[in-house]
Amino acid sequence: MMKNNKGVASLINFTGIALSILAGVEISAVAIATPASSKPGSLQLAQNTVPRRGQPAREVIFYEMDRDEVKICKQAANASKKCEVIGKGYTFGLRMANDLYGQGNVANAEALFRQLIVRFPKQAEAYYKLGAVLSSQDKIDDAIAQYRQAIERNPQHAKAHNDLAVALANKSQLDEAITVWRQAIKINGEYADALNNLGMALLQQGQKENQQEAVANLTKARDLFIKQGKVRQANRIEQILQQINQEVSDS
Repeated sequence: MMKNNKGVASLINFTGIALSILAGVEISAVAIATPASSKPGSLQLAQNTVPRRGQPAREVIFYEMDRDEVKICKQAANASKKCEVIGKGYTFGLRMANDLYGQGNVANAEALFRQLIVRFPKQAEAYYKLGAVLSSQDKIDDAIAQYRQAIERNPQHAKAHNDLAVALANKSQLDEAITVWRQAIKINGEYADALNNLGMALLQQGQKENQQEAVANLTKARDLFIKQGKVRQANRIEQILQQINQEVSDS
């Protein structure tokens, strides 16, 4: 067995994609951050409310897919809902749901992603993003199911593979997670997060025969992070690699 030094183990960390930052900024997916204004686990569609003057009732704002139209709807107690078309199509719906999540409106984001899946069941991205929303609420089993749906519809979806593997690792299913990370790297050999995660997982597994593969993946991930300007991630990996080298020298 490979020595699994406590110092190295304390640095092991998996990274995934945060739904609200699709431009490429990565976060730790072991404890996926949710927007400060959101309340994970709260699924009522009344997170955006506007008090009515002189009345205790509040106006509920929610979103609907009607055929290809995305509508914003408002409804107060004992009143009929009023809806307005704000855009059309799958791409607009994805962007709208993503924006809602970024604003901390988790409930409406989740609801809109689910409606997109019903309306466009063959499109992978809504499943993937719904998985990310569910992961942010610690609904790991549900998130895993959505990631698998995304991969079924798009087997080349490297991010879905990576985030599925992170979720599996969080469920202590490390062997399957490693298999999925390897698949992510086959899809995209320059995927720094997946390379980092695979290297970390192999170290955590503690099998001596996998140490060389772990170091190779971590080294490549470090170099890619440097090119991407992600200094913190690169420095963290460098610290681990130095500790591994020190262990080898001391053995």
